[in-house]
Amino acid sequence: MNSKVDFAAGGIAINKNRVLIIKNKPGPSRSGGGYWGFPKGHLEENEQPLDAAIREVCEETGFLVSISEGAQPISEVKYTYIWEKQEILKTVWYYKMSIEKVFFKEPDDEVSEVSLLDFESAYKVLSFENDRKLLKYVFGK
Repeated sequence: MNSKVDFAAGGIAINKNRVLIIKNKPGPSRSGGGYWGFPKGHLEENEQPLDAAIREVCEETGFLVSISEGAQPISEVKYTYIWEKQEILKTVWYYKMSIEKVFFKEPDDEVSEVSLLDFESAYKVLSFENDRKLLKYVFGK
């Protein structure tokens, strides 16, 4: 099976001890009601991960976010999945962000829910262990 490499960036956006998470709509390869995670998305051609992270969080949630200039990713997550009978080797860089404005535009239609939750609530609903580890790191737990 040929492998394809994919790069993405996203954010863990915090506001007053609450974190921004999304529920993705189920795709053709996923069953059930989608999954809860942090907003993220593909890097566009010649786009830097930091810029992609801000753009994707804004597009997916409708929230305006910011990152300190020159900020480094707080995590690099790598995983493999199958999409349309092709193995995808994915790398995602996550950045810690601040929420500047809530719902300044409509969220993306690929997202079914956007939530701003406290640590305990977010920890319970996040679908993947890697995301729960990131949440603990960002909240210092």
